[in-house]
Amino acid sequence: MAHLLDKPFPWDNNGLAILHEQIASALESSLPSMGGMLAITFGEDAAHTAMRAFLIDTRYHGEAREKERAKFDGLGWRRYIDEKSQDYVDTVELTQFWRDGAEYAGQGIAPREPFDQPANLNDRKRRVKAVIANARTVLSCNGLFYGSAHFHIWKGVMARAAIDFGGVLSAEGLQLLSGVSAAAVRNAVGLGELHPDDDGKFEADEAKEWLKRRREFCPSRWTNPNDGQDAFDVNRATEADDNGSILVPQDADGTPFTPEHVVRAARNTPGLSITIGAKGAEESHSDFYAALTALAKMDVARWRRRNGAGNWGIVRTRGAWVAVSKAEVDRQLAEKLAEAA
Repeated sequence: MAHLLDKPFPWDNNGLAILHEQIASALESSLPSMGGMLAITFGEDAAHTAMRAFLIDTRYHGEAREKERAKFDGLGWRRYIDEKSQDYVDTVELTQFWRDGAEYAGQGIAPREPFDQPANLNDRKRRVKAVIANARTVLSCNGLFYGSAHFHIWKGVMARAAIDFGGVLSAEGLQLLSGVSAAAVRNAVGLGELHPDDDGKFEADEAKEWLKRRREFCPSRWTNPNDGQDAFDVNRATEADDNGSILVPQDADGTPFTPEHVVRAARNTPGLSITIGAKGAEESHSDFYAALTALAKMDVARWRRRNGAGNWGIVRTRGAWVAVSKAEVDRQLAEKLAEAA
């Protein structure tokens, strides 16, 4: 599976965690300059008060807050940051919204999915809109506090927002969502696949159709009520989580690897058959979960599925793996077994 260095926005949980740690470290490193800018602009007393509110008041309550405030006042904001920030400031928690942005930019995930109720697309839309609002704010700050090393996250958010809700995309936005080079975008323009306007921007509808044909583009997952909104974790592809979901790949059309699409009756023997692997290297499995485990270990997952015309062809994974109900998968398997009997 792809990790941090393979694409602008990791799809798997491990890659996203690495990216999140980098951003949290950037915030921690910026604390002295943050306080310094406040001191230059508003004075030392104001900087001390503001940094105390940020570092202490947001983290402590009651007697613990008063005790930590006393420490802060005794040391001053500069010494406190130097001596105490790593112990007392949870920058990973404070930068969670950056990971939310990366998940939406790369996969169209609605963050903070509640698992105690059925999927609600209106609620997902609200949470996605909040991510987009964060993008506008962060981009307007021009690297303040965090630097510009991870600005592509918010540019990717705005590019996907145009795809999801209408608007225009820049060439850079197309690059971020597709994973291709600037030269590839220029080539698409030269071939007449893309038509920029006078400002060099691309209309969302045309961009969306072009992106669908790019292997590294993941269609927005928040619009699929059957998608559990989890990032991929290769260690639990076939293990149901606390919500009863497992992870499966999907092809370029967004069709998931589920029994209704990939299972057929075995030839010349009772039972079922699932075929995975590239052409010339196919593997036949009688157990759906064994096939899924094997797919999770492939660099590029490929499998046979039936298309709209009823023909069985090889497809490859496109975009992120998605969460589906294990109970529904088992129901489909039982149905296929009954048909094959």
